[in-house]
Amino acid sequence: MSHIGRWLDERLGIFELSRAFLDRHVPGNINWFHTLGSATLVLIGVQFLTGIVLSMSYVPSPDYAYESVLYIDQTPFGGITRAIHRASAGLLVLLVGLHALRVFIWGAHKYPRELSWVVGALLMFVLMGFAFTGYLLPWDQKAYWATVVGTNIAGSAPIIGGAVTELLRGGEALGAVALTRFYGIHVWVLPASLLLLVGLHLFMIVRQGIAATPRRQPLVEQEPDVSRREAYEREYAAEKEAGKPFWSALLKDAVMGLIVVLVVLVAAVILGAPLEEPADPNATAYVPRPEWYFLDMYQLLWYVTGPFEPLLIFAIFTAGALFFVAVPFFDRGRARHPRERPRAMAGVTAVVGGVVIFTYMGAVAGPSVPEIPPTEGMTVSELSGLAVYNTQGCAACHTVRGLGGTSGPDVSRAGARWSEKHIREAIVMPEDEEMPSFDKLTDQQLDDLVTFLTSLE
Repeated sequence: MSHIGRWLDERLGIFELSRAFLDRHVPGNINWFHTLGSATLVLIGVQFLTGIVLSMSYVPSPDYAYESVLYIDQTPFGGITRAIHRASAGLLVLLVGLHALRVFIWGAHKYPRELSWVVGALLMFVLMGFAFTGYLLPWDQKAYWATVVGTNIAGSAPIIGGAVTELLRGGEALGAVALTRFYGIHVWVLPASLLLLVGLHLFMIVRQGIAATPRRQPLVEQEPDVSRREAYEREYAAEKEAGKPFWSALLKDAVMGLIVVLVVLVAAVILGAPLEEPADPNATAYVPRPEWYFLDMYQLLWYVTGPFEPLLIFAIFTAGALFFVAVPFFDRGRARHPRERPRAMAGVTAVVGGVVIFTYMGAVAGPSVPEIPPTEGMTVSELSGLAVYNTQGCAACHTVRGLGGTSGPDVSRAGARWSEKHIREAIVMPEDEEMPSFDKLTDQQLDDLVTFLTSLE
């Protein structure tokens, strides 16, 4: 082995490179919070390995996707592999969020690491893209309807909304084209983007060095006539001089990596990977409940209502994403210690508090479709039609008097906009591919529903 090692070292210089990498000094006050980044990298590796295994048995077709998932669960270690993939995805989102929080609180996003933060933010968006595109692949009820909601939000973008929807769905409704595209994005486009961004992020960390834990009193006394760059280099050189070899810091990373793998295994065994009923595009009363890391956005959707709901939701998400990327260019002061940045700490506390509160509210809230209340003066037929409207879950897609969803037309003035014949045909034989047919209604139910809708003027 020593002969082979010498042979390789003479040609590649592996040992010399490894010594230079591992023996270099890093700041001495690096602690366990710094291991969040390496733990994230470990989980990305777990996601890649389990994803490759799952892709060998998965069929990206509406006719076979659900059955292929059932087949995976029945193969040796298939069920636990899918459960590990699901559990590591959830923990990965949590660790990325905590890592970003640690970086911000300690001011590690500041000069000269602004671009490192930007790349890290893009990495978070890619990981959320994995979560979103992975939703559809099991092709069960949650997969289908959660993706309908997500693509509707993406489609509400001004000017490019229609093109985005066409790109994601390949048509008006979710079907074979959409599933194939989501699968391709999930297993090819996003992994390639992830590898590129991870490589760039690691290069920046090696190039700029690991940010030290901020001190209230710097190791080097600040001189007023020294440039920002020179002051930073002096301080960081003093941190490294008082620091330790990089290999000793890697020991903590290894321990944390082992811990997160064990947590994923335990969560996979306990929680498994639940699968709901096969996707049913006609189940309009079904309200999808997302995974925990989307619960805050899920809860927010219930507070944004009215005719501009999709546009407002898109604007809120877009503004939040852009601000997140641009954080280093807003928080530009030299101070890094949290106690010296009270406004920044108040802002991040408000954001984190809001996320936690909305996540909790989304977790405890029962899934429901808004129920349209009756109004004074309604006839017996109109009341019966309103009951049909509510029991069939029409409010999941249509709005009446400001209540309901917006994926379908607003029917608050249906009687003034359309004839009775048009309304009846739209219910039984809809032209819109996303509108399910309600041809299973009895003649009396259909008559009452039409009566109710035509009364809305």
